[in-house]
Amino acid sequence: MPEIKIVLSGYTFNSDQTGLGLSTVALIEGEVLTLVDVAHFGRRVILKNALEDIGLSLDDIGRVILTHAHWDHSQNTDMFPNAEIVIHAKELEYSKNPRPSDHATARYFAETLSGQNVLEVDSETVLEPGVKVIETPGHTRGHISVVVDTEQGPVCIGGDAFSDAGALHRGTPALIFWSESEARESIRNIIAESDTIYPGHDRPFKIINQDEIEYLVEAPSIKFTGVLDQMGSTFSVDVALAPNRAVSYTHLTLPTILLV
Repeated sequence: MPEIKIVLSGYTFNSDQTGLGLSTVALIEGEVLTLVDVAHFGRRVILKNALEDIGLSLDDIGRVILTHAHWDHSQNTDMFPNAEIVIHAKELEYSKNPRPSDHATARYFAETLSGQNVLEVDSETVLEPGVKVIETPGHTRGHISVVVDTEQGPVCIGGDAFSDAGALHRGTPALIFWSESEARESIRNIIAESDTIYPGHDRPFKIINQDEIEYLVEAPSIKFTGVLDQMGSTFSVDVALAPNRAVSYTHLTLPTILLV
């Protein structure tokens, strides 16, 4: 049966200078070695090194599934010359003329796939035994998620349709660029498929007793370094996330809905 590994962890950080969206990159070890999302240009070398750390080269990846066209999930498809690129037909079409408020979809995105082997799906699609794509629109028009039948049971790699564990109680992802009603329906559909979820910007977790989550991996950390001036003044800051625990959400965060 196929299994899942985290290649790169997902985070979200903001500062007064930039928004730093770092998407989860997951590896499905099945009949075809498959990456779900491929991160952005700033993680290009890190992605290559992370694959090498688990014994894989870029040529070994036979399939890339893009949950959606946002820059932080989709920029590195060209790193994988042997990969079939799977994307929803509606997402690809939408990316050519995204809503003005959708700052995360580049109008040139479709052109970046030129010359690559692209498979456009338009409904729930079984890609191989134990690996299927499901439609989870709302965050974007043609967002898809991936359901993997593992030895531990079904797992859903949710992308930004299930952006973080807090979406369980909000009923929506953190950001909505297309349709709130569809985003809420997609959350319900994901939960119906699996109680184990790999979100787009959080650690994998399992839903317990319908209103709690338990993280399934150790809390990651991230290090920020920089040069503050031409004299070489530098800084280094380590940020560590909370330790593993069951979480019951009592304070709900409202989603940001970006529509026109």
